[in-house]
Amino acid sequence: MVSDHYRILVNDHEFLGESVLDEKSVLYFREDERLSLKAQTILSALVHDDLATLLSLGRSKDGFVKHELRRPLWLKVLKSRLSLDLYGEIGKDGVELAPHSDEHQVSLDVKRSFGDVQDSATKTFLRQALEQAVVRVLRTFPQLCYYQGYHDVVAVFVLVFMHTQRADDEANLSDSTTSETPSTDNSDFHEAMSSSSISTKLSDDSVLSIDSQQLFESVAIFTLLYLRDFMMKSLTFTIDQLALIPTMIKKKDPQLYKTFQLNEIDPFFALSSVLTLFSHDLRPQSNESMSIVFQIFDLVIASNSMLMPLVIYSNLLLAKKEGLSKRLHENLENFDNDTDLIHGVIQQEMIVGSSVVLWNEVLETSRDISATTLPELNKAVNKYSVLLTESQIPVSIEDVLSWLTNEIQLNESKSTSGNRISKSKKLPSAAARWKVMATRGGPFVFRISLVVGIAAILLKLYMRSLETHPNYHLLPLRSYLEQLKTLKFAGLQQPPKIWLDPLKSVLKNIGRPFTS
Repeated sequence: MVSDHYRILVNDHEFLGESVLDEKSVLYFREDERLSLKAQTILSALVHDDLATLLSLGRSKDGFVKHELRRPLWLKVLKSRLSLDLYGEIGKDGVELAPHSDEHQVSLDVKRSFGDVQDSATKTFLRQALEQAVVRVLRTFPQLCYYQGYHDVVAVFVLVFMHTQRADDEANLSDSTTSETPSTDNSDFHEAMSSSSISTKLSDDSVLSIDSQQLFESVAIFTLLYLRDFMMKSLTFTIDQLALIPTMIKKKDPQLYKTFQLNEIDPFFALSSVLTLFSHDLRPQSNESMSIVFQIFDLVIASNSMLMPLVIYSNLLLAKKEGLSKRLHENLENFDNDTDLIHGVIQQEMIVGSSVVLWNEVLETSRDISATTLPELNKAVNKYSVLLTESQIPVSIEDVLSWLTNEIQLNESKSTSGNRISKSKKLPSAAARWKVMATRGGPFVFRISLVVGIAAILLKLYMRSLETHPNYHLLPLRSYLEQLKTLKFAGLQQPPKIWLDPLKSVLKNIGRPFTS
């Protein structure tokens, strides 16, 4: 609850701060009034250093409202849980650190980031800030393994920490956040950029700036507290987290759980959403501070729980139950096995039709993380998992690095065990085989190996299908390449409906006699 002393006077009527937070507020205020009043309440709590109230506000509707407030709040909340101490100074002021082995992949992913940003100077600046932040975290904590999707998470922080100073407002740095205790004047922040800021000037003479030190500290703490499980050499601990989604579904809707065979099918369909906290799916924009993805990050930070993305995903599935069931029945004949059918249906339904209204309903259902009771949690994840250690905050950097070291050792042990199992006996299901493959290496090696393997098999089968042609030995290499050009993803044609089994349409013709 928001403290009673946060009172706001509106139209000669006094309202408790809590009244501007809930769904009933629409009875009293217009949307712009409600958001303005909530921002004032947040600012008051920030000035009074009332952390408990700030966390309550962050968990409520619309989160921390806008980036001008998120910048100091995210940093304040995260630093209250973990101090980087000397690690916060490593790499500061351009000091060179040993390169991390994953930096090449980071560079490739960064080049694909912020694709929706139209202004080239802005895009270049954002990408520069993103790559610097990711690389500095990896170099400072080289034990971490980068995963594709981590850059999407950091990109959210980059957008939040970016400040735009308009040419006609040079004296007003109202949303700069270079000190931990901001001064106030007319409810805005007025501070100069710090020495650690990076900036660029745009064609309209406005200036973009980011305090790179604050960005690094926020990203590093968030990574160490909430993303450790994902930054191992294998997907083992990630899969452990995903397995909690069916458990939640079973508790709330046993029929949906049964219909989609979630007792047998591993929820790899949720991999991208959970790894990126939905930032890959929702693609936040720099000028959309009210975007759902920023509110999701507000919820995770304010709730101090990486269980939140799992809760949100399960609630989103439940909210889409009708559409999922309809799509499932429409496509029963389009797949050769239930696993591909269910994965295809869920992935497509989760991508399309998620309106802002639906998202707000899902977030409202998910806000109270304490309502999600999971007695199975201790057995489902390793004892150093972020889902278990989050209850021990505040913690020291030594404690967190000890958890990280123990997780790495345990992950390597499980990977070795997985290799032995795969060699000693036949696994009972395709899902189990996927689990073992996931423990053998990171997502990059696994994905590349899979693509190359499929391409090789399809090419070999296709060449065999040509052997009956009378001029087989005279066919030039170009004919093979021309045939392969028509296939997507090394042999995968685009099916009539985008959720159809992609292999089915290409494999049905392979092996048949060649006709010219």
